Amino acid sequence: MRRRPLPVPERFTAADALHIALGLMMIPLGVVILARTLAIAVSATGILAGGAFVGFGVYRLWLAWNGYRLWRQSKGRVR
Repeated sequence: MRRRPLPVPERFTAADALHIALGLMMIPLGVVILARTLAIAVSATGILAGGAFVGFGVYRLWLAWNGYRLWRQSKGRVR
């Protein structure tokens, strides 16, 4: 499957702000899940859940950063 480029965002919306906020909340929550899992009882489910929260949080923030960067680049172009 070929990777498609991200579409250039036209403006910053409330959904964008919510995605960034959720990404910022997912990372510490995942770290807490991992820390509690490793401190109390090591289990595959806890490690996978904590790792998934951290991974998806980082992915959301990466998407937000790339969208912002594309928006800044397109803002400089004359249409």
